[in-house]
Amino acid sequence: MLIVDSSGVIRFANHHVAELFGHPPERVVGLSVEALIPARYRAPHEADRGRFMRERRERSMGSGLDLVALRADGTEFPVEISLGHVVCEPEAFVVAAIRDITGHLEAERALKEAREQAERANLAKSRFLATASHDLRQPLQSLSLLAGTLRRLSLSPEVQEAVGSIESAVGTMSRLLNALLDVSKLESGKIKPDIRGFPIAVLFREMRTEFTAAADGKGLDLAIEPTEEYANSDALLVGQILRNLIANAIRYTKRGAVSLCCRRDGDAVRIEVRDEGEGIPPEDIERIFDKFYRVHASDRRRAGTGLGLAICRGFMEAMGGTITVRNRNDRPGAVFTVSLPVEATMRKEAVA
Repeated sequence: MLIVDSSGVIRFANHHVAELFGHPPERVVGLSVEALIPARYRAPHEADRGRFMRERRERSMGSGLDLVALRADGTEFPVEISLGHVVCEPEAFVVAAIRDITGHLEAERALKEAREQAERANLAKSRFLATASHDLRQPLQSLSLLAGTLRRLSLSPEVQEAVGSIESAVGTMSRLLNALLDVSKLESGKIKPDIRGFPIAVLFREMRTEFTAAADGKGLDLAIEPTEEYANSDALLVGQILRNLIANAIRYTKRGAVSLCCRRDGDAVRIEVRDEGEGIPPEDIERIFDKFYRVHASDRRRAGTGLGLAICRGFMEAMGGTITVRNRNDRPGAVFTVSLPVEATMRKEAVA
């Protein structure tokens, strides 16, 4: 800490000055404060000091300035300084609290370097995932074709059972590779949504065609409500999201119904996928969209890759929409809501 008079002469220096500047306090007292500043900054500092004395305002530590001080041995070091006024009539003084921030700046540089390294590693990972996914798809397609050929050539129940296991394993691997490829595209910014108006009813018809058999196979009712709403978004990405949500709803619902509906909410349309399954434990609600997080991770028969919902959220963020989840109040089960910008012009034209 220093106390400086209106002419810039140091009147007081506490014992920390020796540690910070290398000057004993008694040698500092009587010096011009500019003696503690590199020569290139002395003239501007003298002008700033005069203005500060006239304005008599407070200045907090640093104030976003890159300040440098000078040690007795000629080395420079970065500092933060807070200034205040003390008036002892007829003279006014400035009190300066000075802090060496060398360690702070080094920590900031280290953090910046670590962040840049992490970003480079993340980009390299995304590139690897994309390359690996593409390279592995071809042999998987070949395995699928060979399994189909083997199924047609053999009528043996044992062979048919083995082929079924092969096809199941190939299907699982294909889904995982597709998920990894979607993640890598999201992380590398390669997902470029094609935003345009489209009728939601078209997607609803596709969902009915694709999932009716799966729902019937489990004895579930797939209830899809008619809608005349239009959304302004990417129909392909929205379709992928709905496929993931409906497939999950059917997987985790043992009895009852899975429903799909659409509602207008101001300038948005809200598409809801409802199930009558077990619902989501409250402690998992906030994490369910995280990558690799699985509610039923301990149950290998039910747990997936933990990427599907994370990909859904990534697609929604890329399109400027939102996806949320809540448990149902009226019965067991969960409700996933996809909110998209409404396209009102096309609906008016369709009605006309």
